[in-house]
Amino acid sequence: MTLDANIAKAKGYIAHFAETGVLNHIDGASVPAASGKTFETISPVDLTPLAKVAKGGAEDIDAAVAAAKKAFPAWSKTPGAERRKILIKVAEAIEARAEELAFTECLDTGQALRFMSKAAIRGAANFRFFADQAPHAENGEVTRTPTQMNTTSRRPIGPVGVITPWNTPFMLSTWKIAPALAAGCTVVHKPAEFSPMTAKLLVEIAESAGLPAGVLNVVNGFGEDAGKRLTEHPDIKAIAFVGESRTGSMIMAQGAKSLKRVHFELGGKNPVIVFDDADIDRAVDAATFMIYSLNGERCTSSSRL
Repeated sequence: MTLDANIAKAKGYIAHFAETGVLNHIDGASVPAASGKTFETISPVDLTPLAKVAKGGAEDIDAAVAAAKKAFPAWSKTPGAERRKILIKVAEAIEARAEELAFTECLDTGQALRFMSKAAIRGAANFRFFADQAPHAENGEVTRTPTQMNTTSRRPIGPVGVITPWNTPFMLSTWKIAPALAAGCTVVHKPAEFSPMTAKLLVEIAESAGLPAGVLNVVNGFGEDAGKRLTEHPDIKAIAFVGESRTGSMIMAQGAKSLKRVHFELGGKNPVIVFDDADIDRAVDAATFMIYSLNGERCTSSSRL
């Protein structure tokens, strides 16, 4: 298929977003921002506007957190085996719509289809992997010595916030959302403002597969308002974030007052070490691929050689 044909197919998949906009998703319903404000998401492919996006703020985050808090008791008490069944159905639903997810993400991020098609399937694999952990999510550990015994237990801690980046956003969001759901936590997800479309598709797919309303909520917006309120909200018990180190430091400071737990994947350097006995041609190919694949938009880009 030609590039023009791929772009046309992608635009066909996201035509509904052009008509309705990319709305927030709170307590099972698609809703505009409380303020009525929007912003545009623009395709890096040809710089054309794709859709209007709800510009969420503190009020929207508060509503999403309230929904997650309301849904938490029932979801956390759902047996792990039952959560597993639901998450497996989510994985199957993702696979059924993998092409739509891949094409949508291509146009929203500017990534090549060869990578985004695999990323969609990887998202389903993430849900399958963590679904299998759900029945054992609360298993603790007992260690003994001749004179002492130490017992640990695991419990879902409540609503958690997930903030994800603009590169391969769908797959990276499943890395954070799937384990939280498997553990019995509920989620408020703020996707990157540059690529918000597949976050809305994910919550719709998850609820169509049986995930109860309010267990996964999505609020679009910018870090300085929606993101900051999410990281400071007293009812959010933990924050998962993928992004640059400076922002991670700010999030940790914002959550410190309420002693939030954090799970960070921050900016780093990825060295490639080539030894004297290496096949130099293969090493050059590998280093070049790691630097320039995914349009260079990868957190594992080999930035040092």
